[in-house]
Formats: sequence, C-alpha cells, structure tokens
Amino acid sequence: MKIFGFPTFNLTKVLLTAEEVGQAYELVLLDPLKQELKTPENLQRHPLGKMPSLEDDGQFLCESGAICRYLALKNDVSLYAGDIMARAKIDQWMDMLSHHIGRWMQVFYWQEIVRPRFFKQESDAAALEEAQRFLKDVLPVLDNQLSDHAFITGDSLSIADTFGFPYFSFLSEVSVSVAAYPNITRWVEEMAARPAYHRVLARYPQ
Repeated sequence: MKIFGFPTFNLTKVLLTAEEVGQAYELVLLDPLKQELKTPENLQRHPLGKMPSLEDDGQFLCESGAICRYLALKNDVSLYAGDIMARAKIDQWMDMLSHHIGRWMQVFYWQEIVRPRFFKQESDAAALEEAQRFLKDVLPVLDNQLSDHAFITGDSLSIADTFGFPYFSFLSEVSVSVAAYPNITRWVEEMAARPAYHRVLARYPQ
C-alpha cells in the first residue's frame, strides 16, 4: 500500500488512522509547489489533482474520510464499529468536523501558516475574524460532546478521532485557542500523546 500526500492535516488524518490500525504503508511525499499534484500519475489517483490519495493492490482511493473508513474496515473494524446507527454517528461527527469545525480551523491554517510560509503573504484579518466568530458557535458543541466521553463518539477511539484531531494538531502555530474548552483541551492533549501520532510525526520532514 502507498499513501501519497504533502505534510498537512489532511495527510495526518490518513496516516494517523493507518498507524492506529496497524496498516503497513509506503509514504510518498508530493510537492505542490513543484506542480507534482497535476501530473498524469496524480490525476489518476485524484481526478481533481489534490491529496492525499491511496494506492492499494492497483486500485486508487482519494478523499481523507473515505480513506480513513477504508483503512478501518480493512484492518481494525473497532475504529468503525457497531450497528448501522453507531457507524452513522461516527459519520455524523466526521461530517461535522469536516464541514463546520474543520472548515473554520482550516482558515487559521491557511492564513497563518500556508500564506506567510509558502507564499510570503500577510494573513487576511477579516477572514480570521470571520473564522473566529463561527468557531465560537461550533466549538462548544464538540466540547459538550466530549464532556461525557473519552473520545468523540464514546469511550473507545474511532476514526472520528483520527480524522478530527488533525484539525487541532497545529494549534501551537496559530492564534486560535481552545483554552476555554476544557474537554477539547483534554482530548487534544491525549490524542497528541498517542504513540501512533508520534510515529506520524517521525515520517514528516522537519
């Protein structure tokens, strides 16, 4: 199995899931600044020329959520376990993280990390203010969910956690804070301490 991508939170979702389920893989890093996402080979893996993507036994899969589900079902169904409703709730939280919480966390990632580091551009203050405003609405929902559970969907790790944590993995590099949310803070610290996450970081160049 090969996993293709660039060291961002989206690739971290996939690698963290792979590490948690014990999936062996070869990591192939691509450089978007060298147009390596637009090559014919990568367009075969991801028709939009994005990342991450996965190659397994000659077949390709893209989109981080789909890849995380595939890795869990292939290796350790306990991360995507239960009856139809239990799995639907995992899907529910993955969607909520992607379309709401992650949607606004990504703004800080782009504005305060990507723009200054790779494009030498200043952050857009209006975009950051908008993201902060929406996060004040959505972060309490996640904090409340974590008030009764060790992990997002219960007392066992699921792909909702391996998919969702990377949105918070860059907090030390941006201006947004979760200090006002004790349950998110606890969850982030515990996820960051997991051996699987440290194995992911070891694969990334400094």
